[in-house]
Amino acid sequence: MQKRSTRIIVLKFLVVFILMITSFFVLQHNASWYQQPVGEVMSVKNLSSQSLQDQYGNNIKQHDERVKVKILNTEKKNEIISFKNTYDDAMAITQPLHQHDQIFLSKSEKSCGLKDFKRDTFWIPILILVIGVLIITTGKAGVMMTTSLFLNVILFIFTIYLNLITKDANIFWLFILFSLVASAITLMFVMGIKNRLTWTVLLTVITSTILAMSIGLLVFSLTKGKGLHFELMSFITQLPQPMFLSMTLVGVLGAVMDEATDMIATLFSVEREHPDIGLKDLLITGRHVGQEIFGALSNTLFLIFMAEQIPMAILYLRNGNNWGFTYTMNLSLGMIQTLISAIGIVLTVPAGIFWVWILHKWQQKKAGIQS
Repeated sequence: MQKRSTRIIVLKFLVVFILMITSFFVLQHNASWYQQPVGEVMSVKNLSSQSLQDQYGNNIKQHDERVKVKILNTEKKNEIISFKNTYDDAMAITQPLHQHDQIFLSKSEKSCGLKDFKRDTFWIPILILVIGVLIITTGKAGVMMTTSLFLNVILFIFTIYLNLITKDANIFWLFILFSLVASAITLMFVMGIKNRLTWTVLLTVITSTILAMSIGLLVFSLTKGKGLHFELMSFITQLPQPMFLSMTLVGVLGAVMDEATDMIATLFSVEREHPDIGLKDLLITGRHVGQEIFGALSNTLFLIFMAEQIPMAILYLRNGNNWGFTYTMNLSLGMIQTLISAIGIVLTVPAGIFWVWILHKWQQKKAGIQS
């Protein structure tokens, strides 16, 4: 029996490996799927290198290379073009090219050049590996989680699409609807529709998210938005405040759902072991669980935010800006988002205890009526 089980697992990993290899070769030759020009680097020749220094004393080495590229699609398929690619050692914006790299080409009336790298050849096989290992190791739970993730991605794209096609749409209200549906989909697929834990977590998530966002909006209203520089948000093509609130809402939702799931699952376990537990004992247990989760989760949110902002913060500081200006330009809005998420994490504890207690009393009343 054990040998048969081992053989099945090996066979499943073999299937995942075959899918990875197949997808790699298919995506290596899928240039015809794209409307924009795709090319393959045939050769690269280094032309020159020079050291540069700016007014703040930053030193960097810049390189020029001559690249020959074979076009793989469009009406110019199989045509060989040549262009100069310039990159620096930092490789933050510009990057070197290598033979057999597949790239998207920017085209103009006079010349072509590098627009971006074609990366589907590598990230899709890796995605197949990750999902395959997840499903093999976790079974049905992995399938449900992958399905909910796929549905949430489609829902997110649909929400953005609605914002694009709806004239004068308020993206914040669209993302409120997205948050409600995404939360329900995630919890129902992962925990089950008929599971009382699912609905308790969902009610807790909705309650604490509404309270945290309401506190944030109240503070913004009382302070009249002083110190909030929404105009500093990057790549904003519509009203920045609703966009900021949408970003904050999604961040709060993720943090709250993480804590609510762990805390309420623990409270349900305690409830099963002690059916006659009182409100005081439930409150103490929930508070202890929340205290253990709150510190780690809040620091995790802060570190994620800091990791995202490190490159731009260093860039500002290296170019002669002081800490105050750097914080205002790069860190202030992110810190506000982190603070609102932390408020949501704190509120999850009383909200979770409240809903566990309400549903616990309802179950007791229901059992009493049935008996």
